[in-house]
Amino acid sequence: MNGYREVYDNLTFLLGTFGKLEGTRYSGGEAGIALYDSGVPDAYENYALLEPARDVSEEMISRGLKFFARSGNAHIWPIFPGVADEACKILEDGGLARDGDFHAMIAEVSKADCNYADMNFVETIRGNDEAAKWAECAWRGFGSDGRPPETFISNARGMARMDAFTLVHAGLRATGMLYASGGTCGIYYVATSPEFRGQGLAGAVVGELKARAHRLGFRRVVLLSTPSGLRFYLKGGFEDVGEVKIYRMDY
Repeated sequence: MNGYREVYDNLTFLLGTFGKLEGTRYSGGEAGIALYDSGVPDAYENYALLEPARDVSEEMISRGLKFFARSGNAHIWPIFPGVADEACKILEDGGLARDGDFHAMIAEVSKADCNYADMNFVETIRGNDEAAKWAECAWRGFGSDGRPPETFISNARGMARMDAFTLVHAGLRATGMLYASGGTCGIYYVATSPEFRGQGLAGAVVGELKARAHRLGFRRVVLLSTPSGLRFYLKGGFEDVGEVKIYRMDY
């Protein structure tokens, strides 16, 4: 399996599980496209995924745009390697704008990850109150101002109650999430509040999540990195297995 395909598969399973949360909508991945609307206005919470190695038609793009038009929420379309080049033109013709690149990344995990010395202060989120605080920390860590939308907090509470998710934090200064399903294991929501960056907190969170993945029986973890996080993950033992183009639609 191509490495980027493993990242794509984990993200598809993730969106399908997200779709079980109250107030969300999920449609896919039938016919080569998976659509997820979290109810949160932020584009990076709402995804349209086109399956690699599938033909992309204008009808597919139109279906995706109509899906999100129901809520009016911004959304992104990650274009993985293997998606036909003409898909980008169809997206642009449909009114979407290029919004930089992500990187599909994979790391092997081993017993050594379970001995990471600095991660013993990373705790698991339990209960609604802790999940709400986790959501606020993650929201600020990704550069958003103010209190997160209630829909984002509600989604965090829902994730904390589902076995597929493990939400962790380092003193509510940095956050992370492990998602394990469908034979793949992914890391998401790694973020540090701006005033606490540079203290190794994100590294501790990722180290703990890798250790937990190993204890669950996984030998690899996957994630999508922004360009700003690429150096951090490469330093942490991840391999960049493919550039993922991002297209964005704002209403």
